[in-house]
Amino acid sequence: MKRLSLYLFLILFTLQTPSQADDIRDFQIEGMSIGDSLLDFFTKKEIKESINQDAYEGSDGKFSLTNFDSSSDVYDILQIHFKTNDKNFLIYSIDGVFAFNKTTKECNTEKIEIKKSISDIFANLKEENIRIEMASGRGFLNRTQYIFKTGDFIEIVCYEYNTSDWINHGRVGTVREELEDWISSL
Repeated sequence: MKRLSLYLFLILFTLQTPSQADDIRDFQIEGMSIGDSLLDFFTKKEIKESINQDAYEGSDGKFSLTNFDSSSDVYDILQIHFKTNDKNFLIYSIDGVFAFNKTTKECNTEKIEIKKSISDIFANLKEENIRIEMASGRGFLNRTQYIFKTGDFIEIVCYEYNTSDWINHGRVGTVREELEDWISSL
């Protein structure tokens, strides 16, 4: 009887498939996810004081961008978007930004680790890789995007500048499609 129970347990155990996430909210940056309220992490005063007033000057102001110093060893800055008139300050994007040395090699090393983490969490995401020359020949960006069925996406981007006016940096972000559509329309 013990042997039969053991066989049944093994059969049931081996027939189970691992569950993987399929919702962008399952990806966190410093404990925050798309759809969370910024009020769970910062005070209203901290949020208001951190808004980048010049980010979308001349726009309809539908969304606001905040900048916070990161408390982790991974990121230098957190950039977070929310709807300007939302009293709950629901998060529409989170970017963890980190500086790197003169070449993108350091950033690409980080990118490989992050891509592995994403593939461990999510199954069947469409991956797109592109390299873009920035306006005015300032440099290049290398972007990997993981696109969800909803149009929301996770991106890993390495920015390499040809000028000392800008700091080479990488960014890991989660973005709602609604925000991306709004930014693209500006």
